Amino acid sequence: MVQLLEGAGDYQVWATRWMAEIESLLSETNAGWLILDLNLEDGNSAELVPILRKRYGRELFILVLSGYFEDYPEYDLLSTGADFYLRKPYRPKALLQQMESLKARMEGKELVNAGNVRLRIAGGVLDVERGIYRKGREEITIPGIQTKLVQLLASARDEGGWQYVDRPQVIMYMWGEDFDQDPVATTERIKKVRARLRKTLGVEIVDVKIEGMGRRRASYKLTSDVKLIEE
Repeated sequence: MVQLLEGAGDYQVWATRWMAEIESLLSETNAGWLILDLNLEDGNSAELVPILRKRYGRELFILVLSGYFEDYPEYDLLSTGADFYLRKPYRPKALLQQMESLKARMEGKELVNAGNVRLRIAGGVLDVERGIYRKGREEITIPGIQTKLVQLLASARDEGGWQYVDRPQVIMYMWGEDFDQDPVATTERIKKVRARLRKTLGVEIVDVKIEGMGRRRASYKLTSDVKLIEE
């Protein structure tokens, strides 16, 4: 991992096998990325995710790696603050692509940065960066994985409005995985996130476009009912 990130990714890397050393390493190095294996020598690193997210806010990218195959454990990790989850085995290229995608998005080199965007949805306002939806006196916190989908789709816009994002790009952004490794499973994940988002907000905000014959291609965008609030 160190060789991959330093050689191919041109990152400076500090490594430890001990959960107890992570917080001191972060404070001493001012690192911008934390890549966690779930099982370390002295415990399950998932316990650290909400603590570090609260302490560092969005200044730290948290990536979690795991070889466990429960039914989508990433939902719990993403909802407590992880930026993305990569299931083993994975291709080194997928890890680097996901990191570069997030970094480029933050620097505004790809799609328009969704930071500080507010959306008008069904009479309420969604703060995309914070994942907070307010309607009247009601305030709803949108779970992390649902917010992640909205952030991606909200970044896909131009002067003509919301633009479609291809399914492979959605999978790579949200889970750091290659869609082609398991198209059926990865498609089901998006369906589950959309269903949970619809239940949370009480309205459908994601349009789906299906193209092609045989192995059909899907892409996603925010519906025309979702309005960008201009500053």
